Amino acid sequence: MRLGALLLLICVGCAGAVKPDPQTAESIVRSQSAPISLVDAATGKSIELEAFLAGLRTKTVVYVGERHDNPGDHGVQYAILRQLHREETSLAIGMEMFQAPFQEPLDKWSAGEIDETVLRRETEYDKRWGFDFSMYRPILEYARSRGIEVVALNAPKELAFAVAKNGVAGLPPDMASDLPELDLENEEHRGLFDAEFDVGEHAAEDGVDRYYQAQVVWDETMGSRVAETLGRGDGPAKMVVFAGRVHVKRGLGIPDRAAKRGATPYAVVLPVTKQELKAELKLPPEQRSADYFWALER
Repeated sequence: MRLGALLLLICVGCAGAVKPDPQTAESIVRSQSAPISLVDAATGKSIELEAFLAGLRTKTVVYVGERHDNPGDHGVQYAILRQLHREETSLAIGMEMFQAPFQEPLDKWSAGEIDETVLRRETEYDKRWGFDFSMYRPILEYARSRGIEVVALNAPKELAFAVAKNGVAGLPPDMASDLPELDLENEEHRGLFDAEFDVGEHAAEDGVDRYYQAQVVWDETMGSRVAETLGRGDGPAKMVVFAGRVHVKRGLGIPDRAAKRGATPYAVVLPVTKQELKAELKLPPEQRSADYFWALER
């Protein structure tokens, strides 16, 4: 992804995304049940579904990355959610797609007190996220029908935009007070960011640094929300977290930051194409993007 695209995401909350046909997208999500194949990143070898699920049973948090406009990825999330909930009913769903100040409508949704129209209006979903809602509908309806807590993970876009524009040091006091503790010195995470957003070809160094700070604000906010949820006295025993791939790759975004706050152990699952899987398996195990790869193609 280009750096300019990152700023666009900050500015418009992804509202400009190309949206696939709602019925087709939703049907793809609902029809996903089993992978073409599953690969354990540690060994690079295919594993059976039961071995995959056995690995997830040992984790407190399961992160499933996504390409926001890819219904196949959301189908993987939906399938994993259903399986995890069958085995652990004390489960919460964390979603990047909703921003933390809008938790109350999500609570009302899970309690069956509001419908989809009200949920989208009160979370400002279409303005703040904007990707085809039908790809998330199966997940959200599953949560509502079973009373599963859905946690708004993301920082408000106003905060991310302000950091991208002025940097953390330039935030007004009222915004600065909302920041979680930030680790801006993780060299591996910075390297991942630079690679993902082609920073070498774009803005001046101070501008790139501000964009990176905005990325860290996103990841630290979401990580802290995961840890806070699991750490509550009445919190769930397990969480499944749905977020963009760059936020979970190699555990360097949300997962490690949540783990530092106590949300551990965790696993990262990525839906992948045949070409992506081939590229991942050329890397040493420690450099692979996830713990498990769910193949979407033969």
